[in-house]
Amino acid sequence: MLYADLIFLNGNVITITGPQAQAVAVRDGKIAAVGQNTEVGKLKNTETQIIDLNSKTLLPGFIDAHTHFVSTGLENTLFLEITNTKSLNEVMDKMRERAKVLPKGEWLRARGWDESFWPEKRYITKADLDRAAPDHPAMAIRVDGHILCVNTKALQTVKNFEVRPGEFDEVNGLLREETAWSFLQQLEPTHEQYQEAILEAIQIAYKLGVTSLHDIVRPAQVKAYTALHQAKKLKIRVYLNPEIKYLDELEKSGFRTGFGDRWLKLGAIKFFADGSIGARNAALHQPYKDSPDTRGKLNYEQSELNHLVKRSHNAGFQVMIHAIGDRAIDAALDAFSYAGITQEQRNRIEHFELASAAHLKRMKEMGILASMQPNFVQWSGPGGLYDTRLGAERDAAIDPHAEVLKAGVRLVFSSDRMPFSPLYGIRSAVNAPFAAQRVSVADALKCYTIEGAFASFEEKRKGSIEVGKLADLVVLGDDPTKSPKGIEKISVEMTFLEGQRVH
Repeated sequence: MLYADLIFLNGNVITITGPQAQAVAVRDGKIAAVGQNTEVGKLKNTETQIIDLNSKTLLPGFIDAHTHFVSTGLENTLFLEITNTKSLNEVMDKMRERAKVLPKGEWLRARGWDESFWPEKRYITKADLDRAAPDHPAMAIRVDGHILCVNTKALQTVKNFEVRPGEFDEVNGLLREETAWSFLQQLEPTHEQYQEAILEAIQIAYKLGVTSLHDIVRPAQVKAYTALHQAKKLKIRVYLNPEIKYLDELEKSGFRTGFGDRWLKLGAIKFFADGSIGARNAALHQPYKDSPDTRGKLNYEQSELNHLVKRSHNAGFQVMIHAIGDRAIDAALDAFSYAGITQEQRNRIEHFELASAAHLKRMKEMGILASMQPNFVQWSGPGGLYDTRLGAERDAAIDPHAEVLKAGVRLVFSSDRMPFSPLYGIRSAVNAPFAAQRVSVADALKCYTIEGAFASFEEKRKGSIEVGKLADLVVLGDDPTKSPKGIEKISVEMTFLEGQRVH
């Protein structure tokens, strides 16, 4: 008999795809048995490690299928973190304090502000940053990453960035979309800073029970991931999703979706069809309620998007398209249709917020995955950002997770780092303000595990507790199916990668 290296006993084992169990055995980094104490216990010998779960919940490790993982680490190593701030004044106080300890002339970088939760209800401006950090080039990135505010010294320091029409408000120091990203590329962290950030982010992921993630990446970040992997320091599973601007280099090198191994793998080509609701540049059919002359904008002419999606598809790449507004979703679906995609490619629409019944019908027919972030419902409900920007009718219809499932479309959950926390997202999906947004705990867990594995063509390797799959596991202090209102407060007691405890 082949004995187990590790056995979990007396647990509440939520397998995701099968019946609940009591015990799990692990051998050589994979799940060797799932069942009751008596049968699984037969795989024990004197060298087997036993963990008595004492009725705690065992789940497959969470898979965050759309995040900005490197940025998570940079917030702890290079940036001033300003998420969850309660006012503009609080942000400015934080930036003034950081400026005091920085050498004169050094960059002050902050990330995560969200004016929708402030009494001021307005964006940060260049004048604000000039007052807070007069002796430093300073920048502050909005929580959604689609608006960047910079001060006068920052604009004097960085001059060779590309400005696209309608994306630069020089008076207020506000940059949007490609213009903002072009500016940030002039301030690329070093190779060592990227590696440090990834290692920091890995420790954060462990504490949240995340064992796999799909990251949106640039070449310098891929280089840092690769260096850590070669040094055997990359102890988390990463599905790399480069932006469309890097397709030329990828094609010339012969790369395609699926290249890599169980730790680091090349994923989809990422497109941005539109922006965000917070930045008022998500592309809508009807105007914004709080800006009647604005309907947002599409980042591509339809013919250009069609061509690039088809080219990516023909080169062997899965495609993921950021589309938040209903007009952008139409554009994404038209491009997929033009490219002649099939269900086997598992193409994705990211965010998919203002989705209609007609959109869902087309998604189902083409086999496109809805990659959504349930934590976005934090901006939904009376008086919230979506109510303010879109009005009550569209707010009640936004982020329709339940309708996606009802239509038979594959639903994948992730955080987009707002915040980076599966339990927060699961709680949000289960307790969302509107019925169209709410799903069961069981469905939410499935969307944060096996569906994430499906989205990266790895459902036979991970995402559920089944014999033969990788022993990437998380132990929770309580059963989320019995505490739907308090899911976010449930503790992550232990996290395992291939049967090795990492948290």
